[in-house]
Amino acid sequence: MLIEVNLPRLSDTLDESLITFWHVSEGDPVEKGDTLVEVQTEKAVSEIEAPESGVIKEIRKKRGETAAVGDVLAVIETAAAAADSPREQEKAEGEKKAEGETAEERGVPEVPVEKKATPRVKKLAKELGVDWRLVTPTGPNGKVTEEDVRNAAKQREDEKQPNRFVKAAPSVRKFAREHQVNLEEVTPTGPKGRILKSDVDAVIAKRRSEQAEAEKETKAGKEPGRDFPQSRRRIPLTGIRRAIANAMVHAKSTIPHVTHFDEANVAKLVEHRQRMKAFAAEEGIKLTYLAYAVKALTAVLKKYPMLNASIDDEREEIIVKEDYHIGFAADTERGLVVPVIRHADQKSLFQIAKEIQALAEKARNGSIKADEMTGSTCTISNIGSTNGAWFTPIINHPESSILGIGRIEKKPVVVDDSIEIAPMMALSLSYDHRLIDGVLAQKALNDLKKYLSEPDLLFVR
Repeated sequence: MLIEVNLPRLSDTLDESLITFWHVSEGDPVEKGDTLVEVQTEKAVSEIEAPESGVIKEIRKKRGETAAVGDVLAVIETAAAAADSPREQEKAEGEKKAEGETAEERGVPEVPVEKKATPRVKKLAKELGVDWRLVTPTGPNGKVTEEDVRNAAKQREDEKQPNRFVKAAPSVRKFAREHQVNLEEVTPTGPKGRILKSDVDAVIAKRRSEQAEAEKETKAGKEPGRDFPQSRRRIPLTGIRRAIANAMVHAKSTIPHVTHFDEANVAKLVEHRQRMKAFAAEEGIKLTYLAYAVKALTAVLKKYPMLNASIDDEREEIIVKEDYHIGFAADTERGLVVPVIRHADQKSLFQIAKEIQALAEKARNGSIKADEMTGSTCTISNIGSTNGAWFTPIINHPESSILGIGRIEKKPVVVDDSIEIAPMMALSLSYDHRLIDGVLAQKALNDLKKYLSEPDLLFVR
């Protein structure tokens, strides 16, 4: 039986994916659940698994090609189909004739019929980039051991294969191709040997420097001012940058934005975080102001549900959401992505901080999944980490509001008729004026300021 492996719909908003890496080749045996291929959407990397056990009969989409939802990526020939094929029947007849012959008489070494490996060994093989099915087993009953996998990995490194797999995101590979940079000659600086865009930029910069030096020597003595060549290059608008561009245009052209600017005295928040940091660190958690902002925003959304709503334009209805899934903008080498903290109202401060830390790391290394970046009901954009203050954040359509967090800066403020120096946090709240009036928006912003100024209130409700 021949089974087609189709590209599934990985996101409600995405219709195509880029084939980034095949874990198998034509003719390879696979088991049900084995990872066949990695595909890159405009936001995340996903793995496609084998729906049945069998042999890879055909690979329809090569690495670097784009596939639409429903396209056939590969064809698997199951054991039943393989047994019925003329090639297998001929093979079976040959085996029948050779019955009674020993392995030594046939001139081949005796090997186990089927190699075996524990999940731990398979995981190690995947981490080291080794196909465990091709490893010579030394364990009992044909089992591949961890030592077998490590030896195979070491042998591969020793051989210094020129066509080794280079770890790099599709956008980095495309960027390298556009500038004719061989990734195998680039020194990686990313996690686990991953090549970053900055690594490719370093090679390009070095090349340009060398070219400029050569041109300087060639053009020595040329009279300046005779011509004015324009230096420019064109970059295809693809991947995450295209998704961001389309989303921003759609949001701005659909939603009538209004933004309120304010600031909060966060002296008590700074002190509270300082006290809690050590306890968080004991659990391996980095406690940031963003975690407090998520908790404060959730409390505000519960009181002002229109900030946690959206408009169904087709039915002309307002959808008030009773779940509180908070997205937060994360800047990565590939562009801006928005991981989502689900059911933030049901989580503690430390749980929120831990989830922010884990999702941000996934976003940076490119392992975040599409379903970890969908379904947010309200979003936070934090430019305080880059020393920004007020700005006009664009609403993440179809949401009705977005909170912008700026830097914390010491300023003179009036407290009880006296001037004091206090840490002030810049706040920017953009909202959909179709749903939210200015008075309601400012009331919500006032409550947000209250929670950030008196953080103990977040833990008594």
